[in-house]
Amino acid sequence: MKKALALVLFLSFLISGLNAQEKNKAELEKMRGLVYSEDPQINSLAEKIFSQCIFSKLLDPLPPALPHKWFSPGGGYIGQWVWDTQFVLAAYAPMGEDTVIRGVYDNYWHTIRTNPEAPKGTYRYGMVPNFLKEWPPLGYSQIPILAWGMMQVYRQTGDLKLLQESLPYLVAFDQWYSTERDVDHDGLIEYGAYKPIGKAGMLQTARFETFDYFPTMDSMKMTHHPTRAEGGEWYGNVEGVEQTCFLLMSERAIVEMAEILGDKKLARQYKKVIARRIDAMQKKMWSLDKKFFFSLDRDSDRPIDVRSIQGFLTMCCDAATKEQAKSLVSELKEPAKWWCAYPVPTVALNDAKFSAKGFWRGDMWPVTTYLVAYGLNRYGYHDEARQLTDKLVELSKFKGVNERYNGLTGQSLGVNGLGMSCSVWSMIVENYYGITGDFTTICLPKNAKGRHLRLGQLEVSYPEDDQVLLISDFQRSLKVVFPNAKRDGQLMVFLEGKQLSKSALRKSPNAVEFKAEPDKHYLIKLSHEN
Repeated sequence: MKKALALVLFLSFLISGLNAQEKNKAELEKMRGLVYSEDPQINSLAEKIFSQCIFSKLLDPLPPALPHKWFSPGGGYIGQWVWDTQFVLAAYAPMGEDTVIRGVYDNYWHTIRTNPEAPKGTYRYGMVPNFLKEWPPLGYSQIPILAWGMMQVYRQTGDLKLLQESLPYLVAFDQWYSTERDVDHDGLIEYGAYKPIGKAGMLQTARFETFDYFPTMDSMKMTHHPTRAEGGEWYGNVEGVEQTCFLLMSERAIVEMAEILGDKKLARQYKKVIARRIDAMQKKMWSLDKKFFFSLDRDSDRPIDVRSIQGFLTMCCDAATKEQAKSLVSELKEPAKWWCAYPVPTVALNDAKFSAKGFWRGDMWPVTTYLVAYGLNRYGYHDEARQLTDKLVELSKFKGVNERYNGLTGQSLGVNGLGMSCSVWSMIVENYYGITGDFTTICLPKNAKGRHLRLGQLEVSYPEDDQVLLISDFQRSLKVVFPNAKRDGQLMVFLEGKQLSKSALRKSPNAVEFKAEPDKHYLIKLSHEN
């Protein structure tokens, strides 16, 4: 009987594996018509990334926690994670599977609606757990970039229904974070947990809300809520730069969603929240002496003197001033601190806490390197972002697409084909082909002539070094930036060969904005003729 059962299980596993292979093959075939470039090597790497990090991770529903399809992170973990999934969805968006993407997000909203431990009206309402599988769900959350991730998708698909269905839940999640993870109400975000997971204990469970072994939390303690009598020691006493930045990224996305959907009141409300949060970061987290952002002890505002990658994430949410960004980039390029063979390490090389193989203690992760490059581009440091991309692509070609690496030697560490390591592809899209992280701005790369990228519903090519050809499958506003344009240059936009009038454009010395109609060819040229 046991032998028969074992045989049935083996055959079931074999059939499941064969079905997965056929599914992966079909997805790759579809991808070849939707996502491709002029470069066979780039195409080969893209197919490898999509196959390992995305297609193989899409799984069938797993009720009651996961009523819709979901993306597994990889590495043997079963469940839909919060922050990992956002990078996967941003890369997956060009595949045109709007229903699948809506379902993935509704898995989060299903938890908000039905979590028996967090009914509406309680202080736990609105929490989205770290990952979804257990029921009742876990009692701690994760890096809060759901709204930012959704805007990454929306700008590529134009799926208005996704925003309409999701905005109320995104606001609920943000309001939970803004209260339960900012217990002193100063705008800076902490970590916490309502119940431990496995043998981890409450302290380590709270650390799982972020980069779980980050040295900035080495001395963290769990406390009671400072003003609320009920509850346990659920609240960590460390305010994190990275967590505050991630919430700001989502709050900026909420403003954009509210404006798209015509909710001016909500947009105004969140603009005030953003301004207050950035003001707190400027006053408390920026060190005038050390020219860097540091996490804090919640109760004393004492800086935690660890130079970690989180300081650079302030450029992802526009929390750094231009002068601060200049200082950060200058430090980033120092070989003794950050600019090692394969940057960016998670802790500075000269910091006492640095360990080249240490988990979030000096190792290099593709996902955080992508975020640093994303921030660099937002502040106009395109060359540095391109250099980071070159180094990461080199590693991916020769060492495989991995969870993390030793930045000194390039040694692969952790899980091969981890879902969110698909951010390697996002770096290629942004820094080789100029489709920036907001997917509405095209920034002309250096030596662009001959490059061409089809990214789902957007096609970008560069007939010459000073020309951009665009085609969009749906109506959208686009901005084209020529970073090195001189003041005597003239930007011209041609629609199907006919020059657009000035009234149809918004111009600055090195950029032009216009509304692209579906399936029309737009040629943007930089001319120096009078």
